[in-house]
Amino acid sequence: MATWKTDVDTTPLHTVLIISDDQENIEIWEALFSQRNCIVLSETSISDALQSARLVGPSLMLIDFKLSGSERVSLLSGLRLASRGPILMLIDAQTVNEIVEANHEGADECLVKPVNPTVLVVKAMAWLSHGQRNARLSTLLDVTS
Repeated sequence: MATWKTDVDTTPLHTVLIISDDQENIEIWEALFSQRNCIVLSETSISDALQSARLVGPSLMLIDFKLSGSERVSLLSGLRLASRGPILMLIDAQTVNEIVEANHEGADECLVKPVNPTVLVVKAMAWLSHGQRNARLSTLLDVTS
């Protein structure tokens, strides 16, 4: 039996698509995911993000974008059609209802800004370890009662 030593990491790479209108945050998220052996793509416009998602089929999508309600619905539905990867959304939620709405519209998980980068990476890596997202529940628990 012959063996050899290699510097190549055999861990499978994940592709993360970052969709953000904040260049400073893009740089932070890119560095954090790159350190975890992920291939990182970033887009600063909704149309480019949807095109990249269709072409690449990312393992995970991170949204950090100020969006109106209709823009959020359009982006989330487009991303869900383009890839089976989970969608993590960073939002400026003032109420629990806003988080529930984003989940109903297609986000797999919402994190309220400001987000601790460590918490974001831990959650993202947990989603990546599960592989493709499961079929969404038809109804979410009513947490507003």
